[in-house]
Amino acid sequence: MWNYTEAVHDHFLRPHNVGPLEGANAVGEVGSLACGDALKLYLKISEQGIIEDATFETFGCASAIASSSVLTDMVKGMSVEDALKITNKDITNALGGLPKQKMHCSVMAYDVIKKAAAEYKGVDMESFEEEQIVCECARVSLATLKEVIRINDLKTVEEITDYTKAGAFCKSCIKPGGH
Repeated sequence: MWNYTEAVHDHFLRPHNVGPLEGANAVGEVGSLACGDALKLYLKISEQGIIEDATFETFGCASAIASSSVLTDMVKGMSVEDALKITNKDITNALGGLPKQKMHCSVMAYDVIKKAAAEYKGVDMESFEEEQIVCECARVSLATLKEVIRINDLKTVEEITDYTKAGAFCKSCIKPGGH
């Protein structure tokens, strides 16, 4: 079994900012129920672009709940532009770490910010990233893969799968030879 930090335990057992948010003017959704993790982020953003409130709903494990909970704490009071700079490393650091097999939960939280910001700005995701989905079963985009590999200095397919769940299920996105 995994050793979770005290912060992960706290956010899992007593998650902050749970449930739909009345008056939300931005909502982002990521993940896939087929892979067992999905996250919906609700933001209430002021006319000045400041995130006044944030809540979430998630379907997933302790790490998914903790990552979502800490994300909502982090973004409150930030500008949308600053929230877009949050990475999965920031989320993981705020939790004091996650097991490598659960890093995809921090990536899911990182990814949902872009989805909510795109809705708020009234633009397609292509404005923020290449929305080319490379792993259909886990709903992972090419841009997310590139960013997560860069940010976390990933070197192997196994590491990429741990961080994104790409290639974890039907394996149709993994080319023969493991490249």
